[in-house]
Amino acid sequence: MLSIIGIAPHPPIIIPEIGGPRIAEVEKTVRGLEKLSGYIKDAEPELIIVITPHGQVTHEGPSIQAVQRMTGNFGQFGHSDLEISMQTDPGLLDLVVEEASKQKVPPVILGNRGNQFFGAGNLDHGATVPLYYLQQEGVDLPGLHIAFSYQPYEQLYSFGSALRRAVERRGLKTAVIASGDLSHRLIPGAPAGYNPRGREFDQLLVDLIREKRVDELLNIDGQLVEDAGECGLRSFIIALGMLEGEEFNTEIISYEGPFGVGYLVAALRPLYKHFIGYGFLIH
Repeated sequence: MLSIIGIAPHPPIIIPEIGGPRIAEVEKTVRGLEKLSGYIKDAEPELIIVITPHGQVTHEGPSIQAVQRMTGNFGQFGHSDLEISMQTDPGLLDLVVEEASKQKVPPVILGNRGNQFFGAGNLDHGATVPLYYLQQEGVDLPGLHIAFSYQPYEQLYSFGSALRRAVERRGLKTAVIASGDLSHRLIPGAPAGYNPRGREFDQLLVDLIREKRVDELLNIDGQLVEDAGECGLRSFIIALGMLEGEEFNTEIISYEGPFGVGYLVAALRPLYKHFIGYGFLIH
């Protein structure tokens, strides 16, 4: 069963070995991820799903790693000795393929059970950064690594719904990390350049998530999204699809953008009230 969904940013600078003294400039995000990791630990999950914007992103469908063991390190940030690993849960993978195929949003399978795309078996930093904090908290679990696709938002939302049904059929407590940063254009000198609409986008997105205004999020102005230069919206949409038709609580744990990129940490908890799962109703 789905226990908790975490929204997490992935700036490598929040890894102490990488950030060094500059980590103090992102203290809100560090504390937020520590708090979120504690929430996930307290939920006692048996599986973890990571949804990332930096894996093998395709137009055909969300891609899922099928190799038995995935690994990633921070070599591109000067720390190849710092390695994160994750095991794939084949039972959940099979169920996701089955359920997603029913909704005509089948995923692209990477690795020894599917397409041998470059990078199969590699964990990107969209996964390794939040997994670092989870593993520091003692949460080191098998599960799935999923990269979003460039399909329409409605299809990604439907994929999230299929993902949820697969989780419920698997019958194991599952936590989800929806990895993504918000606008990359918040201030002059930001990584993607400055656009005043960056802050508009971030404020709107935080409000929509806090207030659970999912329909508005799915119909967010495309020009605003483009102007903001974000990378996490599609991850969040898949995660929200896992809550379709259900009541849930939302906690905005932290938000900041000291380097011109918006970092949001949030926790979403399903209430299992009137949830229509795989052929049954839970009160």
